[in-house]
Amino acid sequence: MLHITNAQILNVFTEEFEKTELWIEQDQIVLRGPSTHLVADEVYDAQNQYIVPGMIDAHMHIESSLLRPAELGRLLAQHGVTSAVADPHELASVAGTDGLNYMLNDARKTSVRFFFMLPSSVPATPFERTGAVLDAASLAPFYQEPEVNGLAEVMDFPAVAQQQPDMLQKIADANAHGRHADGHASGLSREQLAVYRQYGIKTDHEATNVQEAQERLDAGMAVLIRQGTVEADELALLPAVTTLNQRAFSFATDDKSVHDLVQEGSIDENVRMAIKAGMRPEQAFTMASYHAALAEELPQLGALTDGYLADLVILPDKVNAEPARVMINGQWVDGGAVAASVDFKVPVHVTLNTDDLALPLKADQPAHVIKIMPHHITTEHIEVPVSVENGFFAADATFNKIAVAERYHDLGHGVGVIEGLGIKQGAIGATVAHDSHNMILAGHDDAAMVLAADALREMGGGQVVVIDANHIVTLPLPIGGLMSNQPYEVVYAENQKLQTAFQQISDITFDPFLTLSFMALPVIPSLKIIDQGLFDFDQFKFINIQD
Repeated sequence: MLHITNAQILNVFTEEFEKTELWIEQDQIVLRGPSTHLVADEVYDAQNQYIVPGMIDAHMHIESSLLRPAELGRLLAQHGVTSAVADPHELASVAGTDGLNYMLNDARKTSVRFFFMLPSSVPATPFERTGAVLDAASLAPFYQEPEVNGLAEVMDFPAVAQQQPDMLQKIADANAHGRHADGHASGLSREQLAVYRQYGIKTDHEATNVQEAQERLDAGMAVLIRQGTVEADELALLPAVTTLNQRAFSFATDDKSVHDLVQEGSIDENVRMAIKAGMRPEQAFTMASYHAALAEELPQLGALTDGYLADLVILPDKVNAEPARVMINGQWVDGGAVAASVDFKVPVHVTLNTDDLALPLKADQPAHVIKIMPHHITTEHIEVPVSVENGFFAADATFNKIAVAERYHDLGHGVGVIEGLGIKQGAIGATVAHDSHNMILAGHDDAAMVLAADALREMGGGQVVVIDANHIVTLPLPIGGLMSNQPYEVVYAENQKLQTAFQQISDITFDPFLTLSFMALPVIPSLKIIDQGLFDFDQFKFINIQD
């Protein structure tokens, strides 16, 4: 038995640090406080440092880090994140149940606890072309896996509202196994939230302002405050948190790149931001642990007292939130290497030439354009004049060309115009394109976009920057075209090279690749593009680039 003494231990029920003790047997806390009968095999003197429960990411996508589950776990543990609730929608969209099995098996190679929510919408909409289709019958057997915690973000609101049988069966299956369904309520009105609630959907991570947070509270939902690489909503949402409603709030990263995880951290960064904004550290750490456990129905996690699992973080300073030591399941985490990767390659079938990318336009007529909103996955739908030469769109530093090509069977591509990437020459491309993960390209000239497509096909998926024909920088992602098989330190270094290369062709300061990846997600407002063309979220239909 381990006896931790001389510690300031957070009580999440009173939100106070208390000078007390912990007794730990195997993976469980036996007693919080002094004992006259328990006998310790080992004593750990915390030297009056602070101890908080292991932090929990209430909603995230492993694939967005570009790291496989085991490597991401190694990185998260160093930041005091001991559990994460993951939606493996991305690899599932590429490879179906085989992809789900890969994620489950690789996650078992790390000490960090990954709870998986089964993807609710593969494809995200009925008209999208993915590498797989997962219906309720395909998902049901996975509830036998101990890591499966429910149904992931239900993003196909029309399917719920129209009571489509397969979607309702997915929700019913989660409930029948004693699990729950997470929500995805981007752009939904208060009345539409009520439709979700009728089917027991009780969480959401898509609130971006105080009004939206309040609407979710009014509907009885838990609000997951999101601070990711693209979706940076925390500062806008913190004013919604009060002492009366705080139990409804927890933290999530949703999508965070390896660059930002290394540079900034994970949920520990959410905590630091909240404290800097004026929140008491005790409250911030409680939201980062106990409240997340409440939201995601993880009853043995989030507190440091009798009967809870021994996940804890030792902090020299409660304000900086930088871990000195981390314990998961009663074992100290050493941060060492994890078991080797098993590759999971999915061939990329895309053939493009410059003629395929030609975009006919009328010079005297405005075009529907996707306008990026920095640090948000939503876009503006604008209708503006663009440059036209000889009857075709001519890209410039303001308006770039964007294309999405179906990558599983080479079934076709859509071409449009985007504002906000600021590409002055060359092109970028990736096989990370939410949620179907077809190939996405953007650039200043068609030849560079074709070079990007060729590079992605040849390396079996990844990310690429084409500066010119002689300078092409790549980051291979051999696991489904979404994740690297390398240690996170290597992926971080490769990502740095990619970002540096991009800075040679654009002046923007936000992450271009994660931003670009969401331009292909039609269930998020307002104008997006998939392999079949421009999609208007507000009308929920395809539109022509010119009326």
